[in-house]
Amino acid sequence: MTNIIFYFSGTGNSLQIAREIAEKLEDTQVISIARAIKMEIQYPIEILGLVFPVYFGALPPLVESFVEKLDPTHINYIFSVATNNGYYGATLYIVNKILKKKGKMLNAGFSIKMPGNYLPMYAPLSKDKQEQRFNNAREEIKKIIRVIEERQGNGISGMGRFLQFMQKRNNRKLPLRDVRFWVDDKCNSCGICEKICPVQNIKMEENKPKWLHKCQQCLACLHWCPQESIQVGNKTNNRERYQNPYVKLSDMMF
Repeated sequence: MTNIIFYFSGTGNSLQIAREIAEKLEDTQVISIARAIKMEIQYPIEILGLVFPVYFGALPPLVESFVEKLDPTHINYIFSVATNNGYYGATLYIVNKILKKKGKMLNAGFSIKMPGNYLPMYAPLSKDKQEQRFNNAREEIKKIIRVIEERQGNGISGMGRFLQFMQKRNNRKLPLRDVRFWVDDKCNSCGICEKICPVQNIKMEENKPKWLHKCQQCLACLHWCPQESIQVGNKTNNRERYQNPYVKLSDMMF
C-alpha cells in the first residue's frame, strides 16, 4: 500500500508542510487537491494526509468536496493538518464529521501556525517573524511524525456545530467575493494569474484577467502576480505580497 498527502495551497504554506511531512514519512506522494479532485484515486492507501489552510475558521470548499469524494474504507490511517494564522476553527471537526458519515474516523488532527497571508485584512509579517513561524512549524512536524509513525490517535475536538453553521453560510458567499478583485495599470498581461488559479477561476480577456465567480479566496493570483497589479478592494495596493520562500512559482502552476 502507498502513503499519500493531498494538499491545497494558495501561497505555498500548506505545500511546504505537506512536503516536509512526506520527507520524514518516506515513500509518500504529495498531490495537489486541485488536481486530485479530477482524478480517480487509487486504493488501498496505508496513510492518507490532508493538509489545507483555514479560511475564516472553515475548510476551503474545494477541500470539503475532496473529503466528500474519499472512500475511507480503503484507507488505514487518516490525518489532517490545518495551517493557519493562529486559529483552526471547525476544520478538523468538519473533516471528522464527513468521514464519520462514511464509517471512518479521522485518526489524528493537527494545527500548525504559519505566516498569515489574507492581505485584504492585514499586511504580512516581517521576514524574521515569518522565519520564526517556519522554525516553530518544523518542531510541530517532529511531533506529528511521531504520532503518525506510531499510528496514534490524538482526539478531535467536538466543538464545531456553530462554526460548521458559519462555514456553510460563508462558503455560499465565498465564490462571489471575487467581485472585489481588480487589476491596476501595472498589469503586463503575463497570464500568470490564469495559470496559477487552482480552480480555473480566471481567464484573460482583452489581455486582462477576468474572475469567474467560483473563487476559493486562496489569493494565489494576488500574491504571485509579478507586477503586484492584482488588488482586492482598496487595502492591498500598498501592502507587500507574501509567497512561501520554500516554494517556487513553478510549483504552484496548473
